[in-house]
Amino acid sequence: MATEDLPKYPIGVAARMVGVSSATLRAWERRYGVPRPTRTPSRYRLYSDADVEWLRWVRRLVDQGVPPRQAAWLAARSRESGLRPGTTLGVREHLLEALLAFDRSTVDRLLHHASTLLEPAAVFRQILLPAVAEIGLQWEAGRVTVAQEHFASQVALRYALPLLDSRGPSRSPVVCACAPGERHQLGLLAVAVELNSRGLPVVYLGSDTPADSVLKTARTLRARGVLVAAVVTDLAATWGAFRRHVADLQRSGTGWVWGGPMADSARKARLPGYRAKTVAEAVEYLARLPVLPSVS
Repeated sequence: MATEDLPKYPIGVAARMVGVSSATLRAWERRYGVPRPTRTPSRYRLYSDADVEWLRWVRRLVDQGVPPRQAAWLAARSRESGLRPGTTLGVREHLLEALLAFDRSTVDRLLHHASTLLEPAAVFRQILLPAVAEIGLQWEAGRVTVAQEHFASQVALRYALPLLDSRGPSRSPVVCACAPGERHQLGLLAVAVELNSRGLPVVYLGSDTPADSVLKTARTLRARGVLVAAVVTDLAATWGAFRRHVADLQRSGTGWVWGGPMADSARKARLPGYRAKTVAEAVEYLARLPVLPSVS
C-alpha cells in the first residue's frame, strides 16, 4: 500500500484538515459514498492522506457552487482514473508526453480524466487540440517524427468526430469541408465541434472535398453557411473556377467562409465570402447566420 493510502487520521482530525465538520464527512460518505475510509475493529473511521486530498478537492468544488452530489461523483470518477485530484492543470503536458510516446492507454486515461471536469467539446478545444498543435510545431522544427505527428492527429480525429451530432441532416446546417487536396482538417473539425456544442447543426465533409460536391451539398440542404478550410492549399487554384457558383449561393442566402492560413488566397481569384484566419473568427461568423427557409 502506498504511503499516501495508509489510514491514520480519525474523523475529527480529517475534518479539521479538510475544513468541514465531522458531520459533513459522515453525510458525504452516507449520501454519496465519498470517501470510504478504513474502519478499525471498533468501527472508528480512519482517513488516509489521499482521502484528505480528495475531500479537500470536493470541498473546493462545493465552495465554487458545484452541488455536493456532483462534486462527489466527479471525485469518484477522477480517483478511479488513477489520477490525482484537481483541475485539468497539467493534463495537457502529460497528454503531450503520452502522444509522443505512442501510449494510447495513457492518452485514453488522461482524456477520460479531463472529461470528468469539462464538457467533451471543451476537452477537445482546451486540452487535446493545443497538444496536437504543439506536436505539429515540433514536427516543423524537426524535433519529432512524421509518425508522431500523424499518431497525435489521428487521436484527435477519433476523439472529436463522435462529438458531432449523428442524428442526420437538420434544417439549414453549416457545411464544413476542406479544399480539394487539403488534408489538414483539425482546424475545420475544431470549428465544427464548437458550432455543434452551441446547438448548430453541422454537416462535416472532412478533408480533400471536391468543390462541386460542396456546392451540391449546400444547395440540397439549404445550408445557412459553408466553411471551406485551406491550410496549405491555394484556393485560387482549387476553387477559382467556381466563383460564379459561390456567388449564386450567397445571393440565395448562404453565408460563405474561407478559413485557415491560406484564406487570403481566395482574394486572388476574387472568390466572394468572409475570410477567417482563426477558429474563433470562423465560429463567430457562422454562428450568427440565420436559418434559411425551406423551398416548397
